[in-house]
Amino acid sequence: MRQSIRCSVACTVFASLFACGDNAPAPKLPTPPVAPPRAPSLSSPTPAVTPAAQAVEWSNDNNSTAASDSAVLSVAGLTAPKPVAWTWVKPSVQFRTLQYTVAGGADSTSAADLIVSVFKSGDGGPIDANIERWRGQFRKGEAMADAKTSKTEVQGMPVTRVELEGDYLSMGSPAPKVGFMQLAAIVEAPGRNVFFRLTGPKATVEATRGAFDALVEGIREGR
Repeated sequence: MRQSIRCSVACTVFASLFACGDNAPAPKLPTPPVAPPRAPSLSSPTPAVTPAAQAVEWSNDNNSTAASDSAVLSVAGLTAPKPVAWTWVKPSVQFRTLQYTVAGGADSTSAADLIVSVFKSGDGGPIDANIERWRGQFRKGEAMADAKTSKTEVQGMPVTRVELEGDYLSMGSPAPKVGFMQLAAIVEAPGRNVFFRLTGPKATVEATRGAFDALVEGIREGR
């Protein structure tokens, strides 16, 4: 009897061990610890430099002089074609960067002036304010002359064209000069605004209109 009980217990234990070995799920492997998130860097990345943020290099070191090529006008890093008959003269006023005499006839009273002024961007005042100032120098009777304006582009640079005519009272002049005309172009070049003004008797300016248009349309950066 006892032997029979021992045999029965032994069989039960064996059966349990056998069942554990075949049917029990495999023990889970321990999960590796998760690394904590990395703290954000306090140093910000260096932003890319866009073309607009880059410094624009230009100077008046190579402006035209009396000894320069008489067929080319050079100013503030720009060049433009001009008639060789336009004569370089020393600027007579502080804010004139270049000045040329444009002959119009037998005597000097019919001559016109080509005046070029350069201002760093932001200097020289808004374009509209300059146009109003020029209007104030030209009179039609008791009123300021009307300005004909237009917008265009040269080599990607915005250009404002201005045309005025009437009795002209320049700075320091004791009396207005009757029957004058002005053709002007304000070129918004990178980092600077360049003002070109052809002013003189209407007949001379009208005769030179084509050359002035060619100068403006031929403006280029560099040489």
